Amino acid sequence: MVMRTFQLFILGLLFSFSGTTFSQDNPEVKLMVYVQDATNNPVPGAVILVNGVKQRMRTNKNGYFRTKLNKVPKTISAFSPKIGIKKVAYKGQEKVTITLREQEEYQVFNDVNKKTLDPVQFRNIYDYLRGRIPGVNITAQNVITIRGFNSVNGSTRPLFIVNGVEVDQDIFGNIVPMQIKKVYVLKGPDASVYGVRGANGVIVVETN
Repeated sequence: MVMRTFQLFILGLLFSFSGTTFSQDNPEVKLMVYVQDATNNPVPGAVILVNGVKQRMRTNKNGYFRTKLNKVPKTISAFSPKIGIKKVAYKGQEKVTITLREQEEYQVFNDVNKKTLDPVQFRNIYDYLRGRIPGVNITAQNVITIRGFNSVNGSTRPLFIVNGVEVDQDIFGNIVPMQIKKVYVLKGPDASVYGVRGANGVIVVETN
């Protein structure tokens, strides 16, 4: 009886050590992300990426995102179609704050230029964008490609997002130039928020 009790005690210790080792090898990380805009207001509905992988849930109405991970992440990204995208390094902090700012480097015209812009100058959105966004090529036949993409299936057409909604190129081509508020391009890991649809890059347009 004593021997059996001793054996059970030893087995209990072994299982205890085994569980401790497992938890150390696979630490659970409680991740909390807060997404805000340039004026420190929360950004609801922002897409969160962990190590470039899109998460199922988005930020809530207060700008918060919470989840549990089975390993320590390296990078956290937040994306809002109306503002832009930003990636930060994860350094073990309890709360990751990401401030999204409008991607001015991809804007075609600022507000001053818009006010003096003659709409007759551009026949369509292709003329409006041609040669004005770094890395975007538009041929005379209005074929759009984003530099750095070589599709294996023969298609290099990017994904078009207008006011947060995916549209086809016919709808994209009918956008009136004077209605454009801003344009920016997502490619590489930044385009992963749209999954395989963004494999050839994404052109995001916001209109007035």
